[in-house]
Amino acid sequence: MVTLESRQTTQEANQALEDKVNLQVAEIMEAAEVEVERDRELNPRAPAWQFSMPFAGVRYFSYD
Repeated sequence: MVTLESRQTTQEANQALEDKVNLQVAEIMEAAEVEVERDRELNPRAPAWQFSMPFAGVRYFSYD
């Protein structure tokens, strides 16, 4: 009986910690998105060629 109670308490503590971490990560991600948007508004980038290589030998070019 004692082990069942401690297991349940441990699971509750783990869930509470996981919820707290998820909330903090969501706040950080939201703040980062706001900062990126603010940076785009203040410092617009000139159009330029963009290059990506998702697979070996495959190249994608775009002009933004």
